[in-house]
Amino acid sequence: MKSFFNKLFMVLLLTLLGVAILAVGMYWYMLQTPPVETPEAEAPIPETTETVPPETTQPVEEPEMPDITWMTLPEDRQITAQQYFVYDVDAKEFVTISGAPEDTIYPASVTKLFTCYVALQFLDAEQVITVGKELEKVVAYSSVAGLREGDQLKVSDLVAAMLLPSGNDAAYVLAVNAGKSMKPDGDVDAWVDAFMGEMNRQAKEVGMTGANFANPDGIHRENHYMTFSDLAVLGTLSVNNPTILECAGISRMEVEFVAEGAAVGDDTRENGVKWKNTNAIIDPESEYYCPYATGLKTGQTPYAGSCLLSSFACGGKTYVVGVFGCPDTEARFQDTLQLFNQTIA
Repeated sequence: MKSFFNKLFMVLLLTLLGVAILAVGMYWYMLQTPPVETPEAEAPIPETTETVPPETTQPVEEPEMPDITWMTLPEDRQITAQQYFVYDVDAKEFVTISGAPEDTIYPASVTKLFTCYVALQFLDAEQVITVGKELEKVVAYSSVAGLREGDQLKVSDLVAAMLLPSGNDAAYVLAVNAGKSMKPDGDVDAWVDAFMGEMNRQAKEVGMTGANFANPDGIHRENHYMTFSDLAVLGTLSVNNPTILECAGISRMEVEFVAEGAAVGDDTRENGVKWKNTNAIIDPESEYYCPYATGLKTGQTPYAGSCLLSSFACGGKTYVVGVFGCPDTEARFQDTLQLFNQTIA
């Protein structure tokens, strides 16, 4: 019996010794192993309604072209103009053209753009001009700005009188007064002849080698013509001339003269005149208005048909669009917008 208790005591002793050794071993292991840190929970970011401004180093994207806000036309619509083109002024090349660059075109009142350009070489925009007998040169029933003999107005207003209501009277007033600078001793006919000689001389000088001008207003004559290339040059000259481009971009204006001439016959004109631009594409109140249009000039004769030489500033570039020989005034605007939509916008 004593032997049994001795064995039991030894077993218990060995068990306690084993537990003690195991405890010492675990304690030693814990001393050798660094504790694992538990990460602290991040503080919640409070909500805010303020917009965080972008970093200044981020690239600024160019704004996209706005949605079309001008007239669009059916894709299957056919251009009605007998002759037309789109010219890239910056690249100095035709984007599209209905014929060859040297094809002849009757320019009608688009001529007035070059009349303005040449006259402004001899007359200051702020110079005051007196309207004279040159009004007798205007063809009856042609487009006029309502000028009277004896009216006094600035050269810039005469430019507007040519480019808005397409005044043939204003064209002759500018031609005669510029002609006086070339030929002081003379009469109306001599001054007009001098001016026309200068128009044709300057045409060759600026690169319009296929053009010939017979009058300052664009009334049809067989020897009054231009080419596609000449019209591209004329459009370029016009958009680069501040006085011409400013006036060509005005949709409506009211002018008071420095002095007014006496009324003749059934003239009921009140003080000053109101002019509306015949180019509907630059008129915000027109169904044909296009916000990218900047000018330029309409024209119409039985031989030239309805015409329009227009300019557009779009995508950092400048374009000139020409349509000639359109069947009516509405078609020239529709053709121009169709060409703009298809080749530029």
